Amino acid sequence: MGILKQIVDDIKVVADSVKNIQSILAAIKDGKKYFEKTHPEIKQDVAAMCIELQKTCNAIAIASSVITNFRFNSSAGALDNEPTRFNDYFIKYKTNKNEAENLIRSLKGHCRIIKQHAEKISSGNTNAFWAFFGLQSSQRENELGILLQKIYDDEQDYYDIVSRMAHSMNTAIEDVTDALCVNGMMSATKVPAAALLLTEYAKSFKELELAASKTRDEFDFTIKDLQ
Repeated sequence: MGILKQIVDDIKVVADSVKNIQSILAAIKDGKKYFEKTHPEIKQDVAAMCIELQKTCNAIAIASSVITNFRFNSSAGALDNEPTRFNDYFIKYKTNKNEAENLIRSLKGHCRIIKQHAEKISSGNTNAFWAFFGLQSSQRENELGILLQKIYDDEQDYYDIVSRMAHSMNTAIEDVTDALCVNGMMSATKVPAAALLLTEYAKSFKELELAASKTRDEFDFTIKDLQ
């Protein structure tokens, strides 16, 4: 269960980043009427930021679904083919350890673009960014400023969202693959044990997938209102 705990811990870090994005989205929604009235010139930049944040949620949701979408079939006559079906489904991730990371990086938003728009809105002073949203709380502005900075920093950190997601995916796939093997060869007799292990991994990935996809979909309404 050591590997499972490690993956659960990594997924928790990614889930925390989704919560950060949810907090930023909530603040944008709360302040939308205010800045549309007092600072309509920032609408397009806020929309562009939202699009990038939405992309990141979409990337996390899609990456999670790679794990959650596969289920072993234990019905009569199907069991013998399950190791091969598993191998075919995950082969692009197992043969190229960078595949998962490339998938996420190709889909996710770019923190650099988010920061550029935030700096444009606040004339280079990102600490003053949230003052444009009429939140009437210096404490909340400071808290949101920290969350926005965390999103910038994630892209600079080796263990950023992408690295943690890709590592979690690859580790889970390799662990289930090992569970399918006897003396280095995949065996249908090991399918029940591998299926139980995959189910445990899928629980954590499913929670993350649901949170990320829900946040992604919520961005749709805000982006449409801003454009």
